[in-house]
Amino acid sequence: MPNNNNFNNNNFINETMTVEPQDLRCMRIRVPVVLADEDAQAEIVTTFCLPELAKKVDHIDIMVRDLEADPIFVFQDESTWNIAISKKFPHAGHFFPSGKAFVKKVVVHGTLHKQIFYVNQEDQVKHVSEDIPFTETITLAEPEPVVDIDDVEVTFRGTRAEVTWDLVRASRLHQTGIVILRIKIVEERQLLVAVCPGIECPTNRNLLRDPGFEQWIGDTPLLWGATNVFRASGDLVRTGTFAAGLGLDPTLPAAVFQTTRRINTDFQYRLCFWARKLTPPLAPECDFTLEAQITFFDADHNQIDVQSQSWSDEQVPTSYRQFCLDVGPSNGDVAYALVRIAMQVPVGATPPNNCQVIIDDATLLCIRRR
Repeated sequence: MPNNNNFNNNNFINETMTVEPQDLRCMRIRVPVVLADEDAQAEIVTTFCLPELAKKVDHIDIMVRDLEADPIFVFQDESTWNIAISKKFPHAGHFFPSGKAFVKKVVVHGTLHKQIFYVNQEDQVKHVSEDIPFTETITLAEPEPVVDIDDVEVTFRGTRAEVTWDLVRASRLHQTGIVILRIKIVEERQLLVAVCPGIECPTNRNLLRDPGFEQWIGDTPLLWGATNVFRASGDLVRTGTFAAGLGLDPTLPAAVFQTTRRINTDFQYRLCFWARKLTPPLAPECDFTLEAQITFFDADHNQIDVQSQSWSDEQVPTSYRQFCLDVGPSNGDVAYALVRIAMQVPVGATPPNNCQVIIDDATLLCIRRR
């Protein structure tokens, strides 16, 4: 009997590389995009008159209050640059020129609050408070492009303050305050992203394409990979018009195979198919093993797990019987799976196998969460 589809090592390589595209869908999300992350320092020098004469200043407690920031935008049109501040920041007018927007500077406003503890002439420890407003302009190294100026926010991180002082006279206190600022400029942007299918188990969805082997080009199924197969029809078919015959040359191994990316490691799957053996009318010599196998691969096409089940030729009847294999990927790095239904024969056996196997109506279903 001629063999126009012999089994070889290249066929197995082709099996592992036949990868179908993954189901994806697009959705709109809003994400914060960091435009700049800057450090700055503001120096506040003041002279404060104590309410009474003092022998010394014991210590000064300080904190920064009421911090606000106004980003300043520049707009580039064909020939000029113009300046504007977003309407959400109240410290400037509402001038909105046209053109492409960039954030160039940030004006920071705040108050340096002090609690001054001093020792008066009667050796009593007293304290007095002082609030010093300050403004500092931070210029970015490079103007950062902005999609919508009203979606820009400025936040503060790790703000701290230090102060040194000198009691110049008994009631005159000279102070130098240092405010160390770290600002982050963020714009909320709307993006389109591709997301993977949901994690629900689609129990009624067959993950295999052309499960009934109805589409063929000659003796090759169109949506399956194949080794040593033939197109079965007529009384050999369980449902539909065609089925897959394993063993065009029954003395050699035969297989059909297909890849699927619709595998989630959280679920258990069941591979089922219907099979029958086809024996010659005179001197049938059946010596084969029917095997169902699922091999799991990572995104780099490395094999990470194999699960299979086999049935002897005596367990395969001459009328159709359903065979099933329950599997579940054991590694969270699974990117896709290779489904393979094969007839294995001992090559060179005497007498050689002369039985064939007909496959029809294969299914791969998600059955439950693991």
